[in-house]
Amino acid sequence: MAGHAVPAVIRAGAGNPLWPDGFLRVVVLLVPAFGGGCLQTTYHTGAPKAESDSFLERRVDYRLANAFYTEAPVCAAIVTKTTAPRAISRLVEDAVERHLAIRLPRVIGGARLRRMEARLGLDIMAVSDRRVFAREARCGALVEIHLSQVQDDYMVLWARRGLTVSLTMRRIADGEILWQAHHAAGRSDGGLPISIIDVPVSAARAGLMTKDPEMFASIADDAVRRMMKTLPDVRGERAGANLKRISLPSGAR
Repeated sequence: MAGHAVPAVIRAGAGNPLWPDGFLRVVVLLVPAFGGGCLQTTYHTGAPKAESDSFLERRVDYRLANAFYTEAPVCAAIVTKTTAPRAISRLVEDAVERHLAIRLPRVIGGARLRRMEARLGLDIMAVSDRRVFAREARCGALVEIHLSQVQDDYMVLWARRGLTVSLTMRRIADGEILWQAHHAAGRSDGGLPISIIDVPVSAARAGLMTKDPEMFASIADDAVRRMMKTLPDVRGERAGANLKRISLPSGAR
């Protein structure tokens, strides 16, 4: 976004009866949220950081352990750890299953895992039961989904929806973390009314954002797709084979 955009908006709104006293003081904080289209995705190696949760920064933090390269898993099961609404968590779970299927030879989705837990009488959260599951399913890794934030803000003239997701791949045999990724994804619509004509337009755009039944599914897919770029495709590799290390250029989408 252009560095002079905020002063221009403030000048345009000065003296406008639609902008009451005190409103201009928060314009500087709100304007960046309307410019999400100019964001680039950046990738940062190292342990995922909670402070990167800002929806105004399209940032993916990830860590790929050396153990992944020396003994890449050929199968992973998906488990969700969250207090978020079930409808939202299932959207993220489905997105992880789709994208993981083009990274690993075999994937056990969350729904199938729950059926196996019920059939075998297991609790996948218990370490001992995980090892039983690994033996019975012949699947040596888990991908844990942690959905830490669901944002659904509506302020008449502006709306924002977003998800903050962390993914962790663990080897079941010893609990070692093979891969981690963390990302906050979201979308917003609406705008700051500079004239009376802008008010209904901004309100309509914000309203459509909050009523779109597919919005969270699309955001979940965006978030997972960006994080999965940091995970090598091992479908053509034999178990335990050394893998070529991936390289993500700054701004990759």
